[in-house]
Amino acid sequence: MRVYRPRTTCDRAHGHGIRRYDTPTGEDRAVTGSEAAVLDPPRARRMPSVALALVGLVVASTLVRFAIAQAFTTPWIAPDEMVYGMLGEGLWSHGTLTLRTFDAPYYSLLTPTLIGAPLELSDLATGIQWARLLQCLAMSLVAVPTFVWARRLATPGWALAAAAITLAAPALHYAGFLMTEPLTLVVVTVALLMLARALEEPTMWRYGVFLAWTTAAAAVRLQALVLLPAFLVAALLDAVAARDRGRLRPLVGLGLAAGVVVVLVGVIVLATGGELSRRSILGAYTPVGESAPVAGEGLGEVVWHAFDVAVLGLGLPVLAFAALAARVFSGRDGDPRLRAFVSTSLGYAVLLVLQVGLFASVYVGAVAERYLLTLLPLLAVALCTWIARGAPSERRVVIPAWGVLVALAAVVPLDQLVEPTTLVNTLTPAPLAALGSDAAQRVALVAAAVAAGALVVFLPRRLAWIGAVVVGVGLALVSADTARRIDDASAHEQRAGIGSAPPAWLDDAGLDRATLLVTGDRIWTSVARTVFWNRSVDDVRRVDAADVPFPPAVPSLEVAEDGILRTADGSPLDRPVVVAPDTMTLAGEPIVERPAGDSDVPGLTAWRVEQPARAVLQRAGFLPNGDFTQRAVITVYGCRPGTLDVTILGKTGDPVRAFVDGIQVATLETPAGESAIHRIPAPPYADGTHACGFELQTDGYAGSTTIVFTPR
Repeated sequence: MRVYRPRTTCDRAHGHGIRRYDTPTGEDRAVTGSEAAVLDPPRARRMPSVALALVGLVVASTLVRFAIAQAFTTPWIAPDEMVYGMLGEGLWSHGTLTLRTFDAPYYSLLTPTLIGAPLELSDLATGIQWARLLQCLAMSLVAVPTFVWARRLATPGWALAAAAITLAAPALHYAGFLMTEPLTLVVVTVALLMLARALEEPTMWRYGVFLAWTTAAAAVRLQALVLLPAFLVAALLDAVAARDRGRLRPLVGLGLAAGVVVVLVGVIVLATGGELSRRSILGAYTPVGESAPVAGEGLGEVVWHAFDVAVLGLGLPVLAFAALAARVFSGRDGDPRLRAFVSTSLGYAVLLVLQVGLFASVYVGAVAERYLLTLLPLLAVALCTWIARGAPSERRVVIPAWGVLVALAAVVPLDQLVEPTTLVNTLTPAPLAALGSDAAQRVALVAAAVAAGALVVFLPRRLAWIGAVVVGVGLALVSADTARRIDDASAHEQRAGIGSAPPAWLDDAGLDRATLLVTGDRIWTSVARTVFWNRSVDDVRRVDAADVPFPPAVPSLEVAEDGILRTADGSPLDRPVVVAPDTMTLAGEPIVERPAGDSDVPGLTAWRVEQPARAVLQRAGFLPNGDFTQRAVITVYGCRPGTLDVTILGKTGDPVRAFVDGIQVATLETPAGESAIHRIPAPPYADGTHACGFELQTDGYAGSTTIVFTPR
């Protein structure tokens, strides 16, 4: 392998130095002015000002993101934020990664470590603010590895520009939430930088440093394990670009060492009584390894995620990277640092898009941009390096890439990018929703792709800096618009799930050891929010077939015919306080209530229950305000002789047909605008051992208030 050593010749006529490279043919090739600026070491007197500017960027970003986050309602992203917040509490209170008293698989280590202390040491509202500040600082620190990497490829000014562009992206809004994205972004960026350094100068030490950072990244989010195969792909690409198979030899020793470590760890785990199963390794991510995407859907999601990589940087950086890659793989630029950057970026991006696309095809159903955000620093470095090195056009590669970008913009399903339900995952394309119609959104998307390519292909090199301005300002404007959308969406999610009243209502009432019943008539996110905000809830039970993704493992509970609440082993529920939706009445004394209010779900009531805990009646088919149409059902448990007393509000004035155990027993008349109490008798065979099913049917619309069973 030939080693290129720069040498300086002196032009006596003009009295200045010109840097040249030895070329493979033995001839000297003049280096462009921009490349000379890159290769010349920075002057010592400039470093303090550059370092000060970098610190200023980090501080400014932290403060701005923290200020913006004040408008967000946290937690927003369920159940992720609830999980990480509660894991952090457990880690800092008793040193274990547990969700208070609930069983939980492994999710993350470093994110709970970061946010757990403020949540544990203060009330949740105050703790969230301090956790936000830490998250904003952690995410803003990505400017440091971005600058360091860009400085190896470009001038200090353009390295600062790369850091600033990264900090302008709307993805940094995730710093306002209890999520893994902040630490993932900075730690993975450092790991990628270490990967590139290992490609530049392959040594076991550099390999070890990269593996250490990869381990740290996996301790934040297991998705980062994609760094390991990405390293192999990047090393192969680097060898191809360098036309030197010898660069792959050091990987043999690394592979042997890794194999020995894996075997030793397995032996130690088994010797200490552990298990080597998919669940023990992947934790909460076990289902990802068990599900296989449908081939067509999986391939489609991979393509749309590949397109979203361009959207993430507003198009220009992807085309700039294509130009740099063309120079590296054609051999026209032999800089090993640029070669390592291109190989690392390309290898990581390809595998990340494949990983996230297949994951999204099964678990998301739309583009999940937030899992691609670690590509942001690479895009920013690529754009600024391309400009600093004279903005080479490389039209033979860039124009076809431009064509593919425009074509994908013309065919990508808009519901993959621009839907109210996709905002949580796709922040960058969210502003397209302001255009309203699908046609306008499509035109804007295609026009943006055309404009991005035009700037790269036709903009004069001396004006290439305009591209960086367009991307930086564009990302800042998108961030401003997206912040408003997150404000509205997060507030709506909280209001719809639990209402706008104080969320810690059970803790405020001084309750302890409360059991929350999940009956399936409240959206599961309301359950997650109730548990998160109320530390007094240390037990959750799902009634019959009710589905609840959070907490992770919820034991079932059966309501027997006589109303007794029985656990999976058949024993009565033995808990002093039971919190049930307003659709279920329990035997006992109501302690505190949280009405439905302005939420979209039934309210909750905390009961000091009689022992054994017993349900009296349960309603289904009613809106949270008591209104119903077509059909509503009331189940009376342990039904005895008596009457079901229903107060009906006449909405449309249509009659309501009353049924008992499937037999019509009465027609209830309530004029429009009036109310009336109707008493429906229990069947004559009611003896207190079985449940009775009362049914109300109407062809119109009716309301209801009080529904009670009055025994004789």
